[in-house]
Amino acid sequence: MAIDSVANGFSLKKINIQISIHGFIANVTSELHYINDSDENIETEFVFPLDTEAAVYKFEAEIDGRTIVAEVQEKSQAKSTFRDAIDSGHMAMYMGEDDRAGDIFRLKLGNLPAKTSAKLTFAYAQEIEITADKTGTFMLPTVLNPRYAPDCGKLSIIQMDQFYYPDFVMNLEAVIIGGKKLMVSGNKMEFDVFADKMKNKEVLSTRLAGGSDFSIVLNYRGFEKPEAVLEIGKKDTENVFLSSDILMVNFSPEFKELDTNIPCEFVFIIDRSGSMMGSRIEKAKEALLLMLKSLPVNCIFNVVSFGSSYSKLFTRSLEYNEKNLQNAMDLQKNMIADMGGTEIYKPLEDIFKNKPADSYARQVFLLTDGQVWNVPEIVKLVKKQKNTRIFTFGIGDGCSTELIKEVAKASRGKATFVKDNERLASKIMSVMKSSVQCGITDVSLTWNLPEGCSVINASEEVPPVFQGDKLILYGIISRDISKRFPGKSSMKLAGKAGDKNVEYNMDFTLSATSRSSNKDESCPLHRLAAKTRLSEMEMNGADEHEIVVLSTAANVTSTQTAFVGVDKTSGDVISKCQDTEQLKEEMISHTISRKRKYGGNIKRKKAKCANFGGAVLLPKKKKAASKAKQAYRACSPATSRCRKLLKSEDSDLALDDTSKMIKLVENQRFDGSWQLNKTLSEILGLSLNKIKSASVVKDVNVWATALAIAFLRKDWKEQKAEWEMIEEKALTWLRSKDHEGKDIMQEAMAFLSA
Repeated sequence: MAIDSVANGFSLKKINIQISIHGFIANVTSELHYINDSDENIETEFVFPLDTEAAVYKFEAEIDGRTIVAEVQEKSQAKSTFRDAIDSGHMAMYMGEDDRAGDIFRLKLGNLPAKTSAKLTFAYAQEIEITADKTGTFMLPTVLNPRYAPDCGKLSIIQMDQFYYPDFVMNLEAVIIGGKKLMVSGNKMEFDVFADKMKNKEVLSTRLAGGSDFSIVLNYRGFEKPEAVLEIGKKDTENVFLSSDILMVNFSPEFKELDTNIPCEFVFIIDRSGSMMGSRIEKAKEALLLMLKSLPVNCIFNVVSFGSSYSKLFTRSLEYNEKNLQNAMDLQKNMIADMGGTEIYKPLEDIFKNKPADSYARQVFLLTDGQVWNVPEIVKLVKKQKNTRIFTFGIGDGCSTELIKEVAKASRGKATFVKDNERLASKIMSVMKSSVQCGITDVSLTWNLPEGCSVINASEEVPPVFQGDKLILYGIISRDISKRFPGKSSMKLAGKAGDKNVEYNMDFTLSATSRSSNKDESCPLHRLAAKTRLSEMEMNGADEHEIVVLSTAANVTSTQTAFVGVDKTSGDVISKCQDTEQLKEEMISHTISRKRKYGGNIKRKKAKCANFGGAVLLPKKKKAASKAKQAYRACSPATSRCRKLLKSEDSDLALDDTSKMIKLVENQRFDGSWQLNKTLSEILGLSLNKIKSASVVKDVNVWATALAIAFLRKDWKEQKAEWEMIEEKALTWLRSKDHEGKDIMQEAMAFLSA
C-alpha cells in the first residue's frame, strides 16, 4: 500500500531537473524538494542511478532561508562527519557513490526539522556520447534494475522493493544551445544542433513518465572542423587546480591507408538471463545474425551464452566456414532468455584462458542488460588481457553504465547503449566496422602553444583512436594563457596502426572567441578534466591519497570521496537513538524515509512494491505479470516447463523475423554469395524461371548475388548501416568472378526496377 504523505508527515514532493547542452558538454542540475509536515525530526535517503562518467561537483541545501554548502571529503571521514552531526542533533546531508557501484549514488538528509521544507540541489557535468555518424546522445538514467553478484561461490540476487509517493513528480527542462526541436515523444527528445547558430537556444519542458530512462538525441550539423575551447580558471582562489586554465580540444581524426583486413578472432557473448526476456533477446538475436553474416572469411569465431551459468558453441574459436556458420545459425534461431541470473565474470574468465593466436586480434562483443554488482572484479580481469578488445553493448533501460563503459575502457574497446525503444542492429554494425579496422594505439600528444605556456594532459593514457571517431581531450595549462592572446597553436596526435607509424595534426587559434567564461561558477571543463584523470587513476590502482587530493581540489566526487554538509545552527540537540534496523546493503530503491523519535527507534514504512523488472524513480502502474515472468519467479529456468513458457513469451514479443531483409541475410552464404533458389525467388517476389531467363551471365549464382545486393540497395536504404558490411562481403565475392564484360550491378538494378 502506498504511503499517505499527509498522515506520515513526510514526502519527497518533486524533483526539478535542468539539462543544458552546449556543444558536446551537458551540465545538469537536479533539485529535490522535501516537506516534513510531522512534529518530529526526520532522516531520509535517496538512492539513484547516475552515469559513471558524470563529474558531480555541487551539493547544497536551502532550509528556512539558510544555504548549506557541502564539500568533498575523504569518504570514511564524510560518513563520520554526517553521523556525528546527526547524533549531535544537527541537520546534515551526505552524497557519494555507492561503495559497490560507481553508477549508483546515495543522498542522505538527516534531522530535517519538524514543519520544515528543504530543497537539495546537486549538479554534474558530462560529455555527450558521439557515434561515427556524428549523432550525439545524452542519457538521464531514471531506472534502477535488480543486480546480481557472486557471493561465496553462489549467485545472490540483490533486489529491493520500489518506494514512491503518490503525488511525486519529476519535471525536466532541456536547454539546447544552437538547437532546433525535431521531436518530443515520451521520455525522448530529438534536436538538430547547428554550429553556426550557437548564439541561439531551444528550451523545452516536460514531465517525465515512469519506467524508462530519459534521452536527448542530437544531430550535429557543421561540427566537422576541429575545435579548441579554453576555460579560464578562477583567479580569485588559492585552489591550484581551479585557478588553472583548462584547454579542451575535440576533433575527428582521419588516417589514410589503414589496414581493414587484419585477421581477427570474433567472440560474441550474449546475455540470456531472465531480464533479457521479450524484445531484448529478440534484438540480440537479430544483431547476432547480422554480425555472423558480416564476418570476414579469414577469421575464426565463437558464440557464448550466459546467465547463471554459461555455454560455448565451440570449445575454442573455429574457422569461419559454411559448416561452422550453420551451427552458429542454428544456435541463434533457438536462443531464448532462459538462463537465470547474470554472471558475466566466469564466461569471460573461460574465454581468456584460451589465449588468442599471435596472428589474430581478438574482438569480443558483449551484449547485456548489465545488471551486475561485481564490476570492479570484471574490470580487473579484463585489464589483464593482451591483444583483446571488448565492445560492450548495454541493452535497455536501467543498464549499468559502470559495467558497459569501464569494461570497454579497460580493454581499449567501445561502449554503446541501446534503449528498449531503439534498434540494436544499426548501432552494433557501426561498431563492427570499427572492430575490423586497425585502431591507432600507443597514442601520444604533442602541444605547441604560445611562448611560455605548456600543457599537462588530463589523461596520461590517450585511448585508442578509431577512424572518424569524435575525440574530446583536456589539457591543464601551466601558466596564465589568457594574457597571451591571440596565438596560433597546434596539437599532434601520433600512434601506431599495426606496425605503421601514423599521425594527425590539428591547428587552432586561441582567441577571445574560444574562451569559455564561467560566471555561474560551474567550470564544467575543469570538472570533466578532473573526472577524466580520476577515472584513470582509479582504473590503474593509483594511491588513494592522490585520488583524494585531486578529488577535493576539483570538488568532484570519486570512489574515495563524498560530499558532506552540516548545519550547526539547526535545532536542539536530540538524544541518540538506537538504530535497530540497518539499511540493507543491497538497497536499489530510491526513497526511504526514516523518522528519528526522541529517545526512540527509527521507524520506516514501505510504499507499493515494484513489479518484476526493476525499481524505477517514478511511480509505475502495476501490471499483471505474464505467464513467462510468473514462471521465471516460480521455477528454475533450466526446467522444460519454464523453457516452454519463456519461449512462448518471446514469440509473442518477437520482432518480425520473417521480414524480407532478415530472410535475405539469413540465406547469404559464408563467403558472401547467394544461391539462386526458391527462397531467394520468394524474397524477390519473382519466379525462378523469370530470374534465370533474365541472367546476363552464365553463372546464375553471380546473377543471384547481384540481385540480392540490388534488392538491399533498392528496398532498405534507411537500414544501410545494418547491411553495409554484408554488401561489402558480397561485392568482394563478385569481384572474384567472371562478369563476361557486363556491368552486373547495373543490370541487376535495371531488372528489379523494371
